Amino acid sequence: MAAPDDAKPDLIARLQQLPMRHRWLRWAVLAASLAFSAASAYYFSIQVRQEAHSRFGTVAIGVANDVQSRIRAYGDVLYAIRGLFDSSDDVTRDEFHRFAQALSLGERYPGATNISFAPRVPHAKKAQFERAVRAETSPLVKGLPEFTLKPPGERPEYLVLTYIEPMGKNIAAWGLDLNADPLRRSVVDRARDSGQIASSSGVTLLRDGSASVSSTLLRLALYRGGGAPGSVEERQRLYWGMVGSTLRIGEMIDATLSKEIRSRTQLQIYEVGNAPGEGAAGGTLLFDSAASGAAATGPAPAEFSGYAVTHRLAVADREWRLRIVPRKDPVDFLDKAGSAAILAALLAISALLFWLMTSVAVSESRGAELAQRNREAALLREKLREQAMRDKLTGLYNRHYVEEWFDLELRRAQRHGRPIAAIMLDVDHFKRFNDSFGHEAGDLVLQELAGALRRSTRGSDVASRYGGEEFLVLLPECPFDTALRKAEQMREEVAKLELRYDGRPLGPVSVSLGVAAFPDHAKESAELLRHADEALYEAKGAGRNRVVAYSATAGAGASNQTRVL
Repeated sequence: MAAPDDAKPDLIARLQQLPMRHRWLRWAVLAASLAFSAASAYYFSIQVRQEAHSRFGTVAIGVANDVQSRIRAYGDVLYAIRGLFDSSDDVTRDEFHRFAQALSLGERYPGATNISFAPRVPHAKKAQFERAVRAETSPLVKGLPEFTLKPPGERPEYLVLTYIEPMGKNIAAWGLDLNADPLRRSVVDRARDSGQIASSSGVTLLRDGSASVSSTLLRLALYRGGGAPGSVEERQRLYWGMVGSTLRIGEMIDATLSKEIRSRTQLQIYEVGNAPGEGAAGGTLLFDSAASGAAATGPAPAEFSGYAVTHRLAVADREWRLRIVPRKDPVDFLDKAGSAAILAALLAISALLFWLMTSVAVSESRGAELAQRNREAALLREKLREQAMRDKLTGLYNRHYVEEWFDLELRRAQRHGRPIAAIMLDVDHFKRFNDSFGHEAGDLVLQELAGALRRSTRGSDVASRYGGEEFLVLLPECPFDTALRKAEQMREEVAKLELRYDGRPLGPVSVSLGVAAFPDHAKESAELLRHADEALYEAKGAGRNRVVAYSATAGAGASNQTRVL
């Protein structure tokens, strides 16, 4: 019987003879390794596309949020006008003009072609009302055509556009009875009955004639006694007038989105639903950046439609659907090159394995050299894996890696009953750095912010670039109150940054942070990140440059779920 020490050389010798005895074996191994290489390259390409989709999704959400914020600002103007009329029994044309001048519509609310006031006029007082307007001595009406209600005709009551600012190109609408047109009447009725802002579908203004310019009307009712009565019956009884604004959708989008965003994306806006009682038809195209205005750059290539992001947003009592498609390939050149490099490396490994099996049958001495090459290939795979885990710009972990790590760490925390905290932070007014100093300056801000995070975290903490200018820091075994203090330290560390680019100071850098913790606020990783993100957006809404702590004990509203530090 052979000794155990003699059995090992015999086994090695038999393995070395396999490629010679079974010539098909090396070909089978080669085919299997090529299949594995193709599968691995395909998997990595999917991961690259998913990461690109995630990055573009962040851009698209930013676009939708910018549009929503702009529309809310227009709504705030209407509530301010209602406050003006509620505070005075008789707002004159000159007072309304001064109020409009103070708003600086053209500068602060681009896309809003006018603001207006229309009183409710019974048929019995029509002639008296016309005489009163014609008798006005305000300099604002001098040189204007004689005031008259339009369109002609007898109606039970009228809602007459009397104050319009600026008048200029809007003179065609002066004296227009909003009750005469079914579309405008529908918006008026809904605003009257709801006490809230009502909006129209796409309309063409009188000032635009036959031009293909899509606009939307915003209306808010006025009631005797001020404010909005509690019931529909009371609102209909006390209703005495209407204030409004008209938005040109194309001009609003041009003012809301930067040239860079418009060049990188195609934005389409659809009206997806009508207000109650107006029928079920929807899906009307209101705006398409590929066909609107001088800035139109053509539709996005069809091959990028898979990256399209759809987002719904409320416009008064209606709903718009935003479809955002990239015009340029969201997959970075470096990611494409990385995919090609990995495929090339795996193919090289397959060829190396084939060569190894062929060489083993010829010379055992070649085995050591081949083993060394295999070790080098393993190091290459490990290096590529490390690169796939890191964000190239900041050196922090990337989103894909940190989400996988967080799932494992949260399960470990659940088993051992240990806390774990999540801090979501975002650079305030990051767009200013890109627009004012260029994207390289923006990259410098992100790199320096990453350095500040490294200085502010423990060795066990995991800091990552979560997307764009958004970062995520996970703190294992960190109670909620400690995490709040840690977040404040991060905010202070960032505030100390004094950055210069190309010899110019970039100005102050600040961040908004949202904090949530397990098990205080969530049991699952996705829920915890969502709560931290909600707290982050609350921090931005509260004025930025602050830490907001998520609170699960408050009500359903986001403003009640957080507390500001």
